[in-house]
Amino acid sequence: MKVDLTSLSLFVTVAEERNIARAAARRNIAASAVSKRMLELELAYSTPLLIRQSKGVSLTPAGEALARHARMLIDLTGRVEAEMSAYASGMRGQVRLSANPSAIIQFLPGLLARFFEAYPDIEIVMVEHTTLRSLRLLEEGLADLAIVGWGAAHPDMTYAPFRTDDLALVVPAGHALAESGTSIPFAEALSFPFVGLEEGSSLQARLEDAAWQAGVQMRPKLRMASFEGVRRMVEAGIGIAVLPVSTVEPYSTTMGIRAVPIADTWARRELRIVSRDLATLSVPVMLLRNWLLNKW
Repeated sequence: MKVDLTSLSLFVTVAEERNIARAAARRNIAASAVSKRMLELELAYSTPLLIRQSKGVSLTPAGEALARHARMLIDLTGRVEAEMSAYASGMRGQVRLSANPSAIIQFLPGLLARFFEAYPDIEIVMVEHTTLRSLRLLEEGLADLAIVGWGAAHPDMTYAPFRTDDLALVVPAGHALAESGTSIPFAEALSFPFVGLEEGSSLQARLEDAAWQAGVQMRPKLRMASFEGVRRMVEAGIGIAVLPVSTVEPYSTTMGIRAVPIADTWARRELRIVSRDLATLSVPVMLLRNWLLNKW
């Protein structure tokens, strides 16, 4: 039996509602018709997908897998239809880009400005997220491309080097570390209180790993979601921090903060562009990916 997209969409509704009657009401069809479609799916795949109970249903492991793949297939089909409709109406398509703060602040403004000059009919929806969150968006089919920092490679994703950036200690003006005039090992800064970044930040995870290797458990006094927040807290004297040099130096004349180079080799990090299987990417997504990977 050939499984159609309508049956898969209906299965996703049942998986979300965990109840055939509620799924039927939500889709405005008879519950008996929903039950029949679910049985047909189980016959088609030769495996139970639902565990039927008196007050609803739960998914078998096979059902969980089918729901996950069906959501991705439905999303992909919707994006294909939207892209084809966009072509028909004169617009060339949309790209959903998730990037970390470093990429957004340092590299993307100029790159995207030139990209829009070359491809004015492509729309980019960009969100700022940590590496962990960006990978989840890709995994769930909610992003097309991501720019991430450190972290283990996701086995189902394709990685390509994007740019490198240099990290520095951010300290209040007049701080003892600011008076050294030279780069210092990260370990020498660990005796001072730190302002950290939120959970899921690849930069914060790398700092905590470097501290652990130096025999110190890093416990920031405060965690912030943005570089701006970190700079403000350092200026207020709450602690020191680590940020990309280019996100600190422009503010050294307007804020009471200074950038101190870090001597460790890991303080130069590589940002990467991540996507799913290249064969599944739309033309606009591939155009943007190729643009970002070239040295414009």
